[in-house]
Amino acid sequence: MNARMEASRPARSEWSAIFRVRPAEARDAAAIVAIAAASPGVAPWSASQYAGAAGGDYQGWLAECEGSALGFLFTRAAADEMEILNLAILPERRRQGLASQLLERGIEQAKAAGATRAYLEVRPSNRAAIALYAKCGFTEAGRRTCYYSNPVEDALVLSRKLA
Repeated sequence: MNARMEASRPARSEWSAIFRVRPAEARDAAAIVAIAAASPGVAPWSASQYAGAAGGDYQGWLAECEGSALGFLFTRAAADEMEILNLAILPERRRQGLASQLLERGIEQAKAAGATRAYLEVRPSNRAAIALYAKCGFTEAGRRTCYYSNPVEDALVLSRKLA
């Protein structure tokens, strides 16, 4: 990032006061698809899948600033477990605390619903995501062989105790 761009970007503490996290809604599907399109590592869901997910199929959150979508998170819960399904932030808004805020919102909701453990899959090559998840308390719980395609890659299964 050049010095001019750095100078125009708010400090991280200021940035967290600017954006907000709210429940995702079906009407957000187009904005979510645009964020996903800018994030090659994200699970390839269609606009109708995002609309269904935001319409109540899953729990979803949207980070936004002045009405513009910046990132999203979708999770689901079963029994006492939470699964993180999809998380993406616009490339120009990464490393500003948005993903951490989305994860914490999802985790708090899951805990309130009785979840005691969270799980997710991530590509081993996605070092930035692995670092984020580690910072948020996730550790490796296993590996799924040839889980991803385009390109074929294993998945690391990460988990975190929520209690």
